[in-house]
Amino acid sequence: MIPRHEMTYIDKPYKIDKEKYERFPVTRQAFATVSYKDTGDIGYNFWLDKMMANMAVKMQKGIEGRKQEHNALDFGANSLNLLLGNYGKPNTQFLKWDPLFTPDMMQENSVDYDSDKLTSMVKEAAVFYGADLVGVTDLDPKWVFSKDMVKPFVIKEADKPKETEGEFVIPKSINKAIVMAVAMNVDMTKTSPSVKASATTSLGYSRMGITAVALAEYIRGLGYQAIPTMNDTALSIPLAVDAGLGQLGRLGILITPEYGPNVRLLKVLTDMPLENDRPIDFGVVEFCKNCYLCAESCPSKAISFDEPTYEADSDNNNPGVEKWPIKSEKCLEFWQENGASCSNCIAVCPFIEGYKSTMCIECEDCRTRCVLQTNTFMRKKYGYLEVTKWGGESKVLYPRRKGL
Repeated sequence: MIPRHEMTYIDKPYKIDKEKYERFPVTRQAFATVSYKDTGDIGYNFWLDKMMANMAVKMQKGIEGRKQEHNALDFGANSLNLLLGNYGKPNTQFLKWDPLFTPDMMQENSVDYDSDKLTSMVKEAAVFYGADLVGVTDLDPKWVFSKDMVKPFVIKEADKPKETEGEFVIPKSINKAIVMAVAMNVDMTKTSPSVKASATTSLGYSRMGITAVALAEYIRGLGYQAIPTMNDTALSIPLAVDAGLGQLGRLGILITPEYGPNVRLLKVLTDMPLENDRPIDFGVVEFCKNCYLCAESCPSKAISFDEPTYEADSDNNNPGVEKWPIKSEKCLEFWQENGASCSNCIAVCPFIEGYKSTMCIECEDCRTRCVLQTNTFMRKKYGYLEVTKWGGESKVLYPRRKGL
């Protein structure tokens, strides 16, 4: 990671209207609302039926980028995701809240190290298991989903995390979130909305599952409790902001200093006493207010051209936090029509490949300190970009992983 002391720390990364904000239920995610509109059934993935049907039609027609070999690549990339966690369903498959393989003798004996050493150990293990970025923050209850499809998430005194007939119980002692990001392949993302771009997203989900499951079991082996999560249980983006991984952009997802928005997020919740990282400000909000590339490139017109707001413009948005609202159902309906997921907004974000002098032609907010140029310099300095000629084309570099 780029050392965070190179950036500005910010104590309050959000503006929150406490009178409007309420915890968000999974049932208001677009995956759930579109599934219900399509089938009348409550569930996560019923929306996939239309997408798969259009995938088959385009594949049979032999459309370039939609052929059988392209879809085969996507299904292969997604296989471990479906085996391990299926995008994230709490306390299911390998995302179980109880230990999977760790012997009782290890679970019952917490290693006696100070929080600083435990934090270093956990971060090293996260990288070993596949994380490209990792940070730690308090588990803020407001970012925990209010309920899953049927059962509420309840935070209360309990001896361990568990699922009962009526609720998911998160003990108050589970008060830390280890938030991680895995980077996706830039060249494949740039082919969006082709199936090839969908394949790098799918591989990101598979890597999410491996890393979440492995790190949770590691923490259990050190004698602490852990809840592995992908898209489930708690909101990934605000926790990632709190943990200093990046900032929320116009496109509605996290923008990181190292990889821009070309990442997928996961987290492990734990009672291990860890040292927190701090939220950062490297100019994303300032930049996004003057950049509309993601909104202009969105085929579903789901991204706002307006200023950030506390209001929600659909059931899929939660009011009370100042941000750019996303029309998520429109986005997902395009995926259905497309026969594959779409990453256009990620592909065009200037924070993926860094500053190019041609960008200045479109920019109406030129100033002495261009935050994109500053970020590009930092990425070059720390080995995340290869820039042969300043202001020209750059190449995204990925540090060699120490493990998975």
